[in-house]
Amino acid sequence: MSQFNLTIKPAQIEIILKPNTSYVRAYDVTNNSSETVLLSTSISPWVPADNLGSVTYVDNSEISLDISLSNSDLKLGQDFLIKPNQKKQLVLKIKNPSSEESDHYLTFFISQKPLNNSVGGHQNLAKIGSHILVSTTNQKTITSNLQVSELSVKPMIKDVFSQIEINGEIFNSGNHFSQINGQIKIIKNGQPYSEQNLFPYTVVSQNSRLIQCLNLQDEVSPCQLKMPIWPGIYQGTIILNGNSSKYEYSFRFLVFPYSVVIIISLFFILLTLLLKKKISTK
Repeated sequence: MSQFNLTIKPAQIEIILKPNTSYVRAYDVTNNSSETVLLSTSISPWVPADNLGSVTYVDNSEISLDISLSNSDLKLGQDFLIKPNQKKQLVLKIKNPSSEESDHYLTFFISQKPLNNSVGGHQNLAKIGSHILVSTTNQKTITSNLQVSELSVKPMIKDVFSQIEINGEIFNSGNHFSQINGQIKIIKNGQPYSEQNLFPYTVVSQNSRLIQCLNLQDEVSPCQLKMPIWPGIYQGTIILNGNSSKYEYSFRFLVFPYSVVIIISLFFILLTLLLKKKISTK
């Protein structure tokens, strides 16, 4: 079996298509292996599976968009070869033939087939894909309808030496997908204490994504306040910036140095016991 070591760029595209308009995108498919591979292309629709970004592919689902390859030597579904360490450009064309307001969630798959047709000639050995999110609409811009839901600030009892995590979901109540653009701001005693940018996940219609933040390397990370966190009342705000509005969700939490209080209390109790024992032995 030929090695499978492919890359496809871009990994995801998000587009808005008006009625009777088309979109053309070039994909670079690279064979990073040392052997020639036999490949084919396909389009599969999917629906979101959870709030982590997982998807479920829908069998026998009709695709109302017209999708084809614009390559002069290749059609969608046709087999082709890529030699070792070579790249092939696939030009995908998507046309919206209707005026229906809807979203379409698809994956453009590149599948490997056996070079020897006598061994499972129709079997796919492996595949990679690029997600395609399409909003079909007559509108010039799509309004963002993202809101915060199920927010929690853990742990319940917040100590100065506790690492505080901000958990929750961002729900898209709109009819079209929307990308998260926002921040978490924390204020103490009227002064800015912390600010973190939210990770820019795309949230599909009527679905949620977990709240996560960007770290210094622009990677996904938990939204948290590192210890120590000084005692007091903290005011937090999650800001979601839409293309025509701003949504804000406020919350509060109290940090109390209960571990320090417990240690001091135990120290005084122990000191009192030692003093009582010393007095009783005199």
